[in-house]
Amino acid sequence: MSATFQAPALLHFGSGAVSKITEVVPTLKADKLLIVTDPGLVGCGVAARIVDVLAGIGVEGVVFDDVEPNPSIETVERAHSRYRETDCAGIVVVGGGSPIDVAKGVGVLVSNPGPLSSYVGSGKVSNALPPLLAVPTTVGTGSEVTMYAVITDRAQRKKVVIGSPHLVPGYAFLDPELALTLPDFLVAATGMDALTHAIESVISTFATPFSDTMALEAIRLIVTHLPAAVRSPGVDSLANMLYASTLAGMAFSYARTGLVHGMAHPLSCYHDVPHGLANALLLPHVLAFNLPTCEDRLARVAVAMGEIDKAQAAVDAVRRLNTQVDIPGHLSELGVTETFIQQMAQDAFESGNAQIVNPRKPSFPEVMELYQQAL
Repeated sequence: MSATFQAPALLHFGSGAVSKITEVVPTLKADKLLIVTDPGLVGCGVAARIVDVLAGIGVEGVVFDDVEPNPSIETVERAHSRYRETDCAGIVVVGGGSPIDVAKGVGVLVSNPGPLSSYVGSGKVSNALPPLLAVPTTVGTGSEVTMYAVITDRAQRKKVVIGSPHLVPGYAFLDPELALTLPDFLVAATGMDALTHAIESVISTFATPFSDTMALEAIRLIVTHLPAAVRSPGVDSLANMLYASTLAGMAFSYARTGLVHGMAHPLSCYHDVPHGLANALLLPHVLAFNLPTCEDRLARVAVAMGEIDKAQAAVDAVRRLNTQVDIPGHLSELGVTETFIQQMAQDAFESGNAQIVNPRKPSFPEVMELYQQAL
């Protein structure tokens, strides 16, 4: 067996880790940095905390807070314009997967000629990004350690993926104290997102011993700590979830994600379903579909979840965990209808997630049926 793996450049982890920014930024020789974030993090004061940390070492933080869920190409372009107009020399991103994806897209445009759409796919980004520092505030995406940016092309109603080792942030500051402001439903959704990353890494056709080790540990940590992080969040449970999310991010950055993600992306584009919730709702249905082709691997997932060494036990455990952390039982509860179901199924069916990464290659009718089950 052979495998290729590249670890992120530098991670600072633990309570107060965000203060390490004061040690890193001076080495960048930058007097102005773009802070990419979202309105919620501005409202709860987390973004201002980063601005203050930078100001304490004489660096100006220029805030761009116009990042929406499932961010669009147009949002990346606006953030890039802000970077250019204010003569920034690097990027600090504060938030979950959406701000981090936008920041990566900005970095691509700063160092490479546009348009952003010309970099869709893998290995098309030629030049290194400007300094990129990630401060994740959710416990699910793992984007701070991945080589991917997922952006919504609203004109085509599709999520597009840009993949390159250049997109891995040079620095990440994993501070669980910043996640204390997360509402319970967002902890649950992002935590199940991380679980999806880990499980799909284990059953992926690209799984390796490296990715398995990280993914299985992430699964164990999530099952152990997610309920507490949702019901009575504290630094300890959130720290373990943040650690698990990062492990899962490193795992799927190389093992990649399968049919759950292939089906979740159209849900976000056509019905604006939050990514984590889409993954959580689809996960048990897709695992049941995959079970005949990866029983041994799903049995390993079951053991990591504290269950018996049986593939079906993993599917059942995912369903119970969804219920335990109050994930809705059906997509219809999120406003999803049969409208666009054929278009969504076609997009998911044609994706590499379904036909390359997933252990069982679905037909178009089978994808339609999985959406119907989840409705």
